[in-house]
Amino acid sequence: MAAIVQRRHWFHYVIISTRTLWFLLGVNYIISHSNHYLSSHNKLAITGNLWLILLLYAMAYLTPMALFLSRKVPRFYAVLAEIALSGGFFCLLEASATGNFDFFNFPAVMLGYMGTGRSGVFAAAITIIAIPVLIGWLWGTGLEPIVSMMIEFGVLYGSGYCFRVMIASYQKINEMYSLIAQQNQTLEIYAKQIESLTLIEERNRLSRELHDTVGHTFTTTITGMDAVYYLIDAAPQEAKNNLRELLHVTRNGLNEVRRHIHQIAPDHEERSLTLALSQVAGEFALHTGTEVVVHTEGTEYFVSENVRLTMIRCLQESMTNAKKHGMASTVSIELTYTVQSVQIKIVDNGKGAGKLVEGFGLKAMSERVANLNGKLYVHSHADNGTEIICTIPTK
Repeated sequence: MAAIVQRRHWFHYVIISTRTLWFLLGVNYIISHSNHYLSSHNKLAITGNLWLILLLYAMAYLTPMALFLSRKVPRFYAVLAEIALSGGFFCLLEASATGNFDFFNFPAVMLGYMGTGRSGVFAAAITIIAIPVLIGWLWGTGLEPIVSMMIEFGVLYGSGYCFRVMIASYQKINEMYSLIAQQNQTLEIYAKQIESLTLIEERNRLSRELHDTVGHTFTTTITGMDAVYYLIDAAPQEAKNNLRELLHVTRNGLNEVRRHIHQIAPDHEERSLTLALSQVAGEFALHTGTEVVVHTEGTEYFVSENVRLTMIRCLQESMTNAKKHGMASTVSIELTYTVQSVQIKIVDNGKGAGKLVEGFGLKAMSERVANLNGKLYVHSHADNGTEIICTIPTK
């Protein structure tokens, strides 16, 4: 977690700037109340020099900050320096008068922000318990001021700790999103490679099958026809018998070629368009956790295979974009049948886009629809989802 905080999140600079401002306010307070800090009531009064007090205060600020900003020094040293220097300076200046500048308030926040693991437990114990008790012992304060100080430092330390946890969680989520995006890109590359290898393997298999079938059939037929050519005058009956056998071999070869073609041809889609789109939407909802609602208007009728495939591809691309780019949690699908056309409308509640960039998917979808003389309408606003309407004429 400490490594995440060291990545210089913007709040990292905010808390450093606030710590610097707190130091400058303390300097101003010491100068403004120089008489108090040089009086006999203060343990640093023996120095007799206000600038020496300011130098000690500057060291209590600069040393922990330098260690905190260094990427090479373990965070524990910054925590230890903050406790020893800022805590020690505060104990010596906690003279008697109430209303003194709270020199240790923001360092307590810093300790909560910097402390991790065992160093965090150590820093919490020193900040919340040891320093108030030490002040009570040095200055002879009662129990009530000590308890009040413990509560105050506990709240401040807890605030710094909560800031660090929130920032670490936020950066962890960003890292996970980045990792998921990289994995998706890798999976897409693998999918394309697998598709390419599958096509090559299928082509090789088909070429071998056709070579064995067609090559054997044609070789047998040509050889037999050569024999028939020479027998047709010398032995007509034998030539007829050979020709009959050749016809049988040729028909079997043709049937084999047809069988291979049927194996690679896509099966005819028997499902209705509504059922096919509902199944696609249901599988998407199951695998992504997205709420998908399908509604149908009008009386369904048969559509061509091209229209069916275009509608399915339009729905797949729209839902994929809604989840991948829009982070949508709900997708609404409305399929409308009219006398002249069939229309599908996909609306999501994703983050949308102020300026829609047409990628490969949308461009391919637009080309599919245009090839069928249809129209594709895409409307999107930032933080207001995306609406896609695909209309294809059926008459």
